[in-house]
Amino acid sequence: MGFILDLVETLRTPAGMVGAVVVIAAVYALVKWIFAPHPDDEPK
Repeated sequence: MGFILDLVETLRTPAGMVGAVVVIAAVYALVKWIFAPHPDDEPK
């Protein structure tokens, strides 16, 4: 529980907000990359 409270306190700082945006963007890019259709999977 203390970890979550520390995380929330960190997110209130400008650097924490920037870090949150970077993490969200990285997760979004990873999910988009994982679920993207692969060219070799195209039916011939």
